[in-house]
Amino acid sequence: MRLSHVAITVTNMGKSLAFYRDALGLTLFQDKTISGPDLDMALMEKGAKVRMVLLADEARNMIELLEWQAPLVRKRPPEHMKFTSTGLVEVSLTVSDLETLEKTLTAKGFKFRTPVWRFSSVVENYVGPEVKITHVVDPDGVQVELIQVLRKETVLR
Repeated sequence: MRLSHVAITVTNMGKSLAFYRDALGLTLFQDKTISGPDLDMALMEKGAKVRMVLLADEARNMIELLEWQAPLVRKRPPEHMKFTSTGLVEVSLTVSDLETLEKTLTAKGFKFRTPVWRFSSVVENYVGPEVKITHVVDPDGVQVELIQVLRKETVLR
């Protein structure tokens, strides 16, 4: 088994592409508007229509951005975006140069929830025993964790 993609509903595709594609550097894989009986069945809604954009990282892992034209979407309450809330808490991306990316994102007006901090752990994890981490917020309030690996002795098995 492997992860196919993570889907994020967005309110403005232009702003979301400016973040995920232009600022973070994900590659556009597909951009299409879909509708029809299959989508209606999947959503249990009549007349569903959505612009679906797939963005890929270097390993072809995907983030799917969904901009709904029908039915209308509702914004999540801010309290549902905290670490202590159930459901999706963050999307995490491994980057090669966190300081440069932080400067780029700040210059483009994106807001960070945390400063860059170093994390070392004796607990084996899937990224590495020493990393730098920060959290930036996308245009719809989704938290995106950015990680730069400093030491790579530990790997996912």
